[in-house]
Amino acid sequence: MTRLLAIGFLVLLGSMAADAQVIYNSSSTAGEGYQRGAAAVIQAQGQRNLSNSQAAINLTDARSSQIDNQVKSVNAFWEKKDIYAQRQQQEFAQIEAKRSFYMERHGLGYLTPEEFDRTTGTVTWLKVLEQKDYDPYRNKLDELCKKRAYAGALTGDEYMEATAASKDWRAMLARQKDVYPAPILSQMIRFVLKVTRELDDNLG
Repeated sequence: MTRLLAIGFLVLLGSMAADAQVIYNSSSTAGEGYQRGAAAVIQAQGQRNLSNSQAAINLTDARSSQIDNQVKSVNAFWEKKDIYAQRQQQEFAQIEAKRSFYMERHGLGYLTPEEFDRTTGTVTWLKVLEQKDYDPYRNKLDELCKKRAYAGALTGDEYMEATAASKDWRAMLARQKDVYPAPILSQMIRFVLKVTRELDDNLG
């Protein structure tokens, strides 16, 4: 019995010694605890600074990409506009070349001072061309002749309007072969062409 008590006492002492060892190993001084706490704070602050820095870099990259896209978009717009303007100029040149050839071939001259006042842009139309059926074409050409005289030149769009009005009017007259004798109809068409030539020569 005494032997068993001794063995139990030794086991108890060993257990207490082990607990003491664990407690001893896990303990630290106040200075060590402060250092660990300070290190944790510094590490957290560093991580925060790193995150903020990365966020700033990402924001800068995103803003730079946005600006690049805007610049590319603007450049693309003006490049398309320049291409369109160049195409228009080429079309105008082709139209003018064809018209000049036609007028030279048919010996068309210019309107006389009595027929056209270049200062005011007023056209003295042939009476036969003043009929109501011709108002849409005549009024448009009158408007553009006066605008050309006032502004000194027509814009590209106005030039196209004049070309369309003249072309449509002459097409209408060409279908009226049964309405007018050939010499009268030819004179009417030639007069419209002369008015158009005045606008062509003053295109700007």
